Amino acid sequence: MAKICMTHGWHDDNKGDSAILMGTIDFLDQLIDAEQGRSDVSGAGVAKAEGHRIDILPIDDQVFATERGPFRHIRRRYRERVTVGQPLMPPMRDKLRFVTSLLGLGAKMMFGKQGKSGNDIIDAADLVVVKGGHIFHNGSFKKTLSSWLALIGYLAPVMLARKAGKRVLLLGHSFGPFKTPAQERFFLRTLSDCLVVSREEITHAMTQKADPKLPHALLGTDMAFAMAPRASDEHAAVKAPNGVASPYAVITLRDWWGLDQQAFAERVEVLSRSLLESRERLGIERLLVVPHVLGPTDIENDQRISRLVFDHLQKALATAGGENLAKRIELVQGDPSPDALVDLYRDARFLVGTRFHSVIFALMSGTPVYALSYCGPKAPGIMRDFGLGDSVQDIENFDPARIVADIEQLVADTAFPALAERVIAEKLAITADITRDFLRRAPGRAGVWGQRELKLNDAAFPAPVAPEPATAEAATAMAADAPAGDDSATADNNSATAAHDSEPVVRGA
Repeated sequence: MAKICMTHGWHDDNKGDSAILMGTIDFLDQLIDAEQGRSDVSGAGVAKAEGHRIDILPIDDQVFATERGPFRHIRRRYRERVTVGQPLMPPMRDKLRFVTSLLGLGAKMMFGKQGKSGNDIIDAADLVVVKGGHIFHNGSFKKTLSSWLALIGYLAPVMLARKAGKRVLLLGHSFGPFKTPAQERFFLRTLSDCLVVSREEITHAMTQKADPKLPHALLGTDMAFAMAPRASDEHAAVKAPNGVASPYAVITLRDWWGLDQQAFAERVEVLSRSLLESRERLGIERLLVVPHVLGPTDIENDQRISRLVFDHLQKALATAGGENLAKRIELVQGDPSPDALVDLYRDARFLVGTRFHSVIFALMSGTPVYALSYCGPKAPGIMRDFGLGDSVQDIENFDPARIVADIEQLVADTAFPALAERVIAEKLAITADITRDFLRRAPGRAGVWGQRELKLNDAAFPAPVAPEPATAEAATAMAADAPAGDDSATADNNSATAAHDSEPVVRGA
C-alpha cells in the first residue's frame, strides 16, 4: 500500500476541486497496485478501507473556517484511508505567521539535510501529488513583492518535496498568468524534476517554451475526468418531481471579480427565455439553475448569484405572460456531492455551464454542453479537445442567440456522447502512460527519487481501440463465401459505410 501525499487540497464546497481530488485518488488507485491486490474504486473496496493511504495537505487555513466541514465528501467516499493535515504555509493575510513560515522554508531549503523536508507527511510519502486545477497564478496582484511571496507560498510543498528527494507529480494543471516573466521562469525551473501534466494546450505551450525546457512536461487532461462516478439518489426528487420524470436542461452560474451582475442577469434572462421558447425543438420542459459551488469564500459561492438571477428570471418571465414560463425555472438547493452532480447532469438534455467543472461533469456523461469562460485558458482549451471550440463565449459579453442556435446543433448530434467517451478514454490513457513512464525512470540527478519502487498496473486505462474498417477485399471475400441469395454481406457492408458516414464532425478544431 503506497503512502501518497496530496498537496494544495481545497474545500469540498468547491465541487470541481473536490472532483479533482476524487479523480486523482481513483486514478492512482488503479494505476499503482496495492500490496494486497489492486484497490477497488467501485465502492466495495472503499468500504473495507482498501487502497492507498492518502494524506491531504490543504493550500490554505481558509478551508477550515467554514460552517461545513472541509473534505467531508472526500472523507465519506474514502473512509479511513484519508487524513487531512495542516497547510505548510499560512495565508498571506496573516503576515507574521507567513513571514515566519517563509523564513523557515528558506532555512530548510538552504541548510536542511538532503532527504529531510522538515515536514513529517512529505517525509513519509512514497509519492507527492500536487492537486490539479488552476492553482499557480499571481497575475492579479498589484504589487510585485506580494506576487513573489504568493508564488513562493504556492510552491512551498513542491520545493520541500524536491528537497526531500520525493517523486512529484503535477497532474492536470493550468498555469498563469504570472505577474512578471521572471516569475514565470522561476516557477517553471522549480518544476524541473517533476512530472508536469497540463490539462490544455495553452498551459502545455508554456511548459514547452521553458528555459531550460522541462524534461517531463506533457499534455494530458483534467483529473476530474478520472473520477469513477458512483450511484446517487440525492437529486431523485429534482429529476422527477411528484414521481414523474420530465426532461430538463441545466444552467450553472458564478460571480466573478468585476462582473456586472445586473447586465449578466439580463443576458441570462434573454438566454433562458429563448431556451424555454425553443423547448419543443430542444426536447425540454424545465430549466434548472444549479449552484455548482457553495464556497468557501463569498466570491466562490454560487448560491448568491444563482438566487439573484433566479429571482430576476421569475419576475421577468412572469411579466412576459403567455405560457407562464416562470414556472418552468427551478433553483436547485442543498449540498450535493460531486457524484450527485454528475448524476444530475447526466440525465439533463443539455447544460450551459459557467462553472467549468459543471462542463466537465457534463462531458463525462456525454451531455451536450456550452461553456461560458471566466478565467484563463481552461474552458477554451478543454472544449477544443472535444471539438467544441466554437461552443465557448466569455462570461461578460456572451450572445444568447448564438448559444441557442449552437445548442440546437449539439442536441441533434447523436454521435456526440460516443465522441466524448472516446476523447476522455484517450486522454486518460495518455495521462496514465505518461505517469507510468515517469515513475519507472531512473533518477534525474543524484540523490533525487530515492525511495521504494511502486508496483504499477499496466492494464489500467487502456487506449480505446477503434474498429477496423472493412476493406474492399474482405467485403468481396465475404460475398463469395455467402450462400446464394444471402444478403448479409451486403447488409454488413452497408452498415459499415453508414457507420463511417455518421462519424461526428469536429467543430472549432
